[in-house]
Amino acid sequence: MIQVAEFRNKEVAFLKGDRKMPKRGYQISSSENYEQLKEMLEIEKDKYNTYVTIDTYENFERLPFPPKQHWPAWKKWNANPNKIVSNLDFFLDFNAEATIEGITKAWRDVQRAQKMLPLIIGEQAKYLRVYFSGNKGFHILGKTKVVGDPQENIAAQIRIAEQIKLVCPTLDETVYNLGRLRKLLGSYVYSTNFGKTRVIPILNEQDFNTLIKALETNNKQYFENKQLIRINNINIKEDN
Repeated sequence: MIQVAEFRNKEVAFLKGDRKMPKRGYQISSSENYEQLKEMLEIEKDKYNTYVTIDTYENFERLPFPPKQHWPAWKKWNANPNKIVSNLDFFLDFNAEATIEGITKAWRDVQRAQKMLPLIIGEQAKYLRVYFSGNKGFHILGKTKVVGDPQENIAAQIRIAEQIKLVCPTLDETVYNLGRLRKLLGSYVYSTNFGKTRVIPILNEQDFNTLIKALETNNKQYFENKQLIRINNINIKEDN
């Protein structure tokens, strides 16, 4: 089951393969509602990956469902400067090639970042969590409360990413803007190289080695059985 806190008051989107335009602007209230939504969108049997915004909203509108009304309504809502963002995910995204070698390269950068983060944001770094993104890399995640202008939160994350990028080349520097999407934790991911995987927590080197073995042997049961963990609240005030 996907934890409710993972999608409450967030925008949900679906993207298939290499398509550039996702199905955006939806909400879900439970794991059952998630499955119902995919059925209503007629994508429950297709290889759509699921995303949520890094933003958590106080006033996310429930948009009309029929496509001809939904898309214009979403564009209008998305352009609304008065949207209230109550929380933002702290989000570091590491991506390499969707190969064992590429994933290993991204993991080594995650380890370097974990050593750097306490020097940048202090003891809050110990509350951050690492998730395999289901295809070619990892996310380092935490939840941050927005006080004032959410763009200040985004600017702080950019400064942190710029420091880490110096020694972690697989870090994606382009993910820092309001409304940005990330993979829904616990959701299934459809990879050309690895088949059906899942966005799951990777806690340490032993976890990583088990992940690699599962990818090499196409062990789908490993992904099915992996337990999720909650993303912690952190304060990203920089220490330096």
